[in-house]
Amino acid sequence: MLGFATPAGVIAGEVGPGHVSRSVDAAAQWLKPHLHHLLDHPLLGELEDRGAVRKSLDHWLDTVAESVAHGVPSTTAALRAIDSTLNGKNLVWAAIKGLVSGLSRTVQVALVLLILLGLVLGPILLVLALLVLLVAGLVAAVRAATR
Repeated sequence: MLGFATPAGVIAGEVGPGHVSRSVDAAAQWLKPHLHHLLDHPLLGELEDRGAVRKSLDHWLDTVAESVAHGVPSTTAALRAIDSTLNGKNLVWAAIKGLVSGLSRTVQVALVLLILLGLVLGPILLVLALLVLLVAGLVAAVRAATR
């Protein structure tokens, strides 16, 4: 643990996208000076171009904040997975929920319909597969008996 105080409101539960983007902005603004402080650590004395690394870190943090603000599903899923891992919960389920929450309503409805279609057609396809195996077995038995 580095001993830094976390910004208020960064760790949020189930909140709206506006609140989350403000929280990510706050976390990014909090994280930038701490990462810059770590770059000045004596153990990194051999690091030649600290300015370029600082620029890259700032750009990366800004990119993450922008993608959360715009509701990019993959970023939302990744952040939910990280949050659930830190809280000791199932990260796969949290990532799936984050991914689905970042999708548009039309895509969410299409996904639900696709899942329902799979649940309805699954047993039918299983019965058809068993019938094909039964017919193939009968054909093989008849061929073997006629030889």
